[in-house]
Amino acid sequence: MEPNRRTMITSAGAVGTAAVVGLTSACSPDDSESGSGSSASAPPDATVPASDVPVGSGIVVDEAYVVTQPKEGEFHAFSSVCTHQGCQVRTVTETEIVCPCHSSRYSATSGEVLSGPATEALATYQVTDSGGTLNLSAQ
Repeated sequence: MEPNRRTMITSAGAVGTAAVVGLTSACSPDDSESGSGSSASAPPDATVPASDVPVGSGIVVDEAYVVTQPKEGEFHAFSSVCTHQGCQVRTVTETEIVCPCHSSRYSATSGEVLSGPATEALATYQVTDSGGTLNLSAQ
């Protein structure tokens, strides 16, 4: 049995709707944004050797934290999840943490938004240096 015009149009509409839903889902995080710059649940505590964090830059740890060291011995820890749409931040400089998805920029020392589209700061976490090991935890 050959499909008629109505069947073809209905099928095309269903495929188009599925594609739009898929694209919309790809641009949104699974959990809703809190709007406060803090995540709904803090990531588990983590440790990282202080020597792994380059001076004048930083690293992403366990896809949960971004740890920066803008100056020798000065460490800061933030959520590594962009507050705009939940992408992982990847680039860290002495002054900025940059999200690759829409170029939101955050301060490497405070997590505050330097330029959007993000409007909320990155969640801030406690970082303590214990004999060359950085301990990361919720404040």
